Amino acid sequence: KIKGDCLNAIGKQFHPECFTCGHCGKLFGNTPFFLEDGNAYCEADWNELFTTKCFACGFPVEAGDRWVEALNHNYHSQCFNCTYCKQNLEGQSFYNKGGRPFCKNHAR
Repeated sequence: KIKGDCLNAIGKQFHPECFTCGHCGKLFGNTPFFLEDGNAYCEADWNELFTTKCFACGFPVEAGDRWVEALNHNYHSQCFNCTYCKQNLEGQSFYNKGGRPFCKNHAR
């Protein structure tokens, strides 16, 4: 049983100084936390460890986002562009050169 200040979270009781991110150890305080497999994580670590990232921009592909899976990577639909001219390639034929997408005009 905990004596002194305590908080209830994820079905357990913690001293406030003991409720920390399961990865980096940062105190949560009044900041939001994210639950994964029964462990609490700060937002930065949860995003780094558990989200799908766009290969082009590096930002998470979130629920509701349009996205493309190509060349063994995931892209936001607006980020799936020709490496040379930046023409959007979503739904278009494209060419793989060195693991990067190219439009027909720049695939040579």
